[in-house]
Amino acid sequence: MTYTLPLMDSQLRFALTAERTGRRLSVPLVFRAPPSTLRTAVVDDVVQSIASGNPALSCRVGFSRGITRQEWQPSGCDFAELAAPDSETAAEQTAAAVDDFETSLDEPAMAARLIRTPDADDLLLILDHTFVDEQSLLLVKSQLATPPRPDGTPWSRYEAAVEDRLAFEAAAARGPGPAFWSERLGTIAGALPAARLTSRSGSIIVFPAVEVPHGFSGSLFPYVLLALHGALRDVSGSPAVIGYPWGLRNPAFPDVVGCFMNTVISVGAAGSPDTADDFLDRWFREIDHADVPYSSVAALEPAFSGSVSAFITLEHVGDRTVGIAGVPAVEIPSSHGYPAPGAPTEAVVVAAGNEVQLRLIVDETAVDYHAADLGDRWCRRLGEALAGFPGSSSPDRAT
Repeated sequence: MTYTLPLMDSQLRFALTAERTGRRLSVPLVFRAPPSTLRTAVVDDVVQSIASGNPALSCRVGFSRGITRQEWQPSGCDFAELAAPDSETAAEQTAAAVDDFETSLDEPAMAARLIRTPDADDLLLILDHTFVDEQSLLLVKSQLATPPRPDGTPWSRYEAAVEDRLAFEAAAARGPGPAFWSERLGTIAGALPAARLTSRSGSIIVFPAVEVPHGFSGSLFPYVLLALHGALRDVSGSPAVIGYPWGLRNPAFPDVVGCFMNTVISVGAAGSPDTADDFLDRWFREIDHADVPYSSVAALEPAFSGSVSAFITLEHVGDRTVGIAGVPAVEIPSSHGYPAPGAPTEAVVVAAGNEVQLRLIVDETAVDYHAADLGDRWCRRLGEALAGFPGSSSPDRAT
């Protein structure tokens, strides 16, 4: 029997983008263990348990008579073991596996590859972003050490979480938020980003870390966002529209894997650039309306296609060690990818300890600037923004 559910807003956007472009958006995770320590049969059992124990990971997107739904079709995890003579070949096999997954639109939401080299065992997990959010990734990582039972999360609980989210989105779309976003987008109607669906793949550029001064407190994210606005205005001469993920998951469903998120935009100032105080005021007012489904926001302004100047995420990284059925492994950041759909530039900012580091990928065929220039300007502007925080001081002057 096939169970079906409507798609939540973020799921619908991912699904329609995949249908138009022929490529779904994936989240690849790579975990590296010492050579010959991961047993093939054990790893296979673990990934099969994760796939069968989380209904979302056995779902696919179905299109029928103009209706798009998620369909639960349990079929296990696509798992294979590969051998590579060196790390460079392993990286090529990883990129090929991700590419195959993203261009196979009718396949399940999860695949895994165990790639062995003389120096390491790499476990590659590939997850369809249509069915996972950030909290889901944390759940999956924890399940590598303690796999769920095959009947871990019942379909009824996933169904309840989805229906709860759909009701939340419907209420937000009827509230005061759309009027706010209509006014906000109208302030830069003549400078909104052009529509785009596809992006070219490229290497991820990693920039030098920016130190967080002593005395800084509160959230880093608005300062990271302010710096990107300034850097984009420097290289383009225009105000930017920057998208970023916002969780909004109902705390009643902390253990359910799924895509319970929204995309929120930060709209640059129409005139002269914002001061830090002005920007923070604007950002907090935008966050007050972060619950409005992004599809509703994109439909408000005729000149706004839903495409953005850039997409940014902030990751707080602690210990990257995970256990895979008792074997210690370390999560390895990806070195290759695509900018997010609808954005020529994607920025991932990694916060670790008292440093933040920018990882940037830019489709330079679609913009009039170079990734290196944008990244250098972001680093400089973030340093200036953090130094201006009240009470901040550089480490060598701290007492």
